[in-house]
Amino acid sequence: MKIINHKYFVLLLIALVFAAPGISAYIFYKHPLWINSNSNNKGRLLTPPVLLPLAQKDKFKWKFIVWSKNDCSSDCIRQLDQLARVRLALGRRLYDVNLELLLGSVAQELSLQQIKIFKDQDIDVVRLTKEQEEIKIFDDNTIFIANPSNYLVLAYKYVTNPSDIFHDIKLLLNTTNKAGE
Repeated sequence: MKIINHKYFVLLLIALVFAAPGISAYIFYKHPLWINSNSNNKGRLLTPPVLLPLAQKDKFKWKFIVWSKNDCSSDCIRQLDQLARVRLALGRRLYDVNLELLLGSVAQELSLQQIKIFKDQDIDVVRLTKEQEEIKIFDDNTIFIANPSNYLVLAYKYVTNPSDIFHDIKLLLNTTNKAGE
């Protein structure tokens, strides 16, 4: 009698071992908040994403956008230079990312030397109108990553480490590449 009970116990244990992953997956699927997971991104995720209506849509290119409310000072130029280097560090994927300077309506006009430098570095310059500038996220000087549909997805402060931006854009490019976009 003990031998029969022992065989059923082993059979039940084997069935439980094989069924446990499926049962736990179903439970965590139904209750995702039970999993304590941190986000992988280094920037501040904008929820919901903010549509940037002024830019042309390029359905294959992500964008680094440097927002400068008043004018492009030395901090702004340093950030543009660092983002250009991050873009170069992407290797063959650098063609999938554009770099834009977004100026406020009260910003001073750029000098001819600055325009030439920006054109040489393939940096697009866009100026917002007062109505477009009323979006709440345009308070401080900020760096954004925008998706190909012109939605601002991630935001960074000016003092952000460029490797954090590189990490996030690499993750985004790899994700969209796997999704077939």
